[in-house]
Amino acid sequence: MIMKINKIIICCISLLTLSMVITSCKKSFVELTPKGIVPVNTFYATEIDIKSALTGAYSSLRPIYNEQYGFGELPSDNAQTYGESEVLYGEQDKLTWTANSTNLQNAWARFYATIAYANIVLDHVATPPMTTANRNGYIGQAKFLRALMYFNLVRMFGGVPLVLNEITSEQQAYSYNRVSAAAVYAQIEKDLAEAAAVLPASYTGADIGRATSIAANGLLGKVYMFQNKFTEAETILATVVATAGTLLPYDQIFGLGKDNNRDILFSVQYLGGGFGEGNTFARSFVPQPSGTTITAVTGNSNNSGTKDLYDTFEAGDNRLNTAIGIYSAGTLVYYYAKKFVYQSVGANSEGDNDWPVLRYSDIVLLYAEALNENGKTPQALTQLNLVRTRSNLTAKSGLSQADARTAIQHERRVELCFEGERWFDLIRWGIMVNVMQAHKTNYVSANGLIGNVVPTLALYPIPTREIQLNPKLTQNPGY
Repeated sequence: MIMKINKIIICCISLLTLSMVITSCKKSFVELTPKGIVPVNTFYATEIDIKSALTGAYSSLRPIYNEQYGFGELPSDNAQTYGESEVLYGEQDKLTWTANSTNLQNAWARFYATIAYANIVLDHVATPPMTTANRNGYIGQAKFLRALMYFNLVRMFGGVPLVLNEITSEQQAYSYNRVSAAAVYAQIEKDLAEAAAVLPASYTGADIGRATSIAANGLLGKVYMFQNKFTEAETILATVVATAGTLLPYDQIFGLGKDNNRDILFSVQYLGGGFGEGNTFARSFVPQPSGTTITAVTGNSNNSGTKDLYDTFEAGDNRLNTAIGIYSAGTLVYYYAKKFVYQSVGANSEGDNDWPVLRYSDIVLLYAEALNENGKTPQALTQLNLVRTRSNLTAKSGLSQADARTAIQHERRVELCFEGERWFDLIRWGIMVNVMQAHKTNYVSANGLIGNVVPTLALYPIPTREIQLNPKLTQNPGY
């Protein structure tokens, strides 16, 4: 079933005119099909109109997470590009991005486009007649998605313009200044707490994949961890761990037909089959020299693992074969992101598998970290060992707080490899410079070395175009 609805014309902070279009099909509520244009101020008269705007917010996640690994994984010691993909993401791999980066400009615009959709829902949801339960559900989902986008923005750029209502004019768009990172985090916390209070714990049927209260609480705990609010994080993460169930075996989490399993608290839903709604993970991640021996498409060699990542897996870790594929081309060995590539992806390059934004394993390890930082190392090891023993590894015991911290950091590196977490983890742990300087000495590439590793890399630059459009925006240090 494909339901066509109207385009929605919105204005985002970059002052680009963003035409968003929405429909519905298999992974049910995130499909796009154009049909006409309706003025915004006359559009939101029915519940269906609100649902359409919300569907637009979900749909707009697709291009974001089709490339988000480029900002959260490629800059780290976990991943790299090769010569054939330098033109796409060489700047992320080499830590040589600038404020003129097209990749950063696109990311900024996409984040704010999703925020604009969420704000439209929140500004208009009170008008149409609908049940209280449905209204609360739309509000909760919109606040979750807005919080998720601001979490991406604040981790990447620091303080950013905080837009909490629909923008209806250029004059209004030009009026926004950057607020502090603390103010952005405060709004994220507020949105997630309010979302968790009204969202259901799960869905059935066509609604599976929407934001839940468990996802909102899990993301809230993660947000606390990024601010070193360990007490608050421990409390909220404990509630998620108590309700989310047991850990799945790793090889049951990833792969075709395994989407929306119990380890996935929230994911971006993709639909293969040539509808223009699939992912390009295979085309992005498969080694280019492999041709069509791995999938039906020739890859670009993005998000390939480093040898250091491969060697970091402990002997007997049953995650390794699921996570990393190996392809040799002469003397060059590619350690590619096998967990996101399946053999039967179509020649149109559209993959059907979803992108995990928030996993239960991530939450368990964050909970372990919070416990350890709160001086509860034995309890922390209990949580850590849930992940280790599920992975066929020996349980840890008797560690000091410092050693437990190192063990948890190692476990996050291998458990979440290629998922866009490593770079941000290195930054929040305060070890990015030391780790990346060590990585730089071992970096092997035919296309130059990693650039200078300096503390100011912890934030990306505000895109030049945004400052040109709105001179009130200030640039981050180092750019």
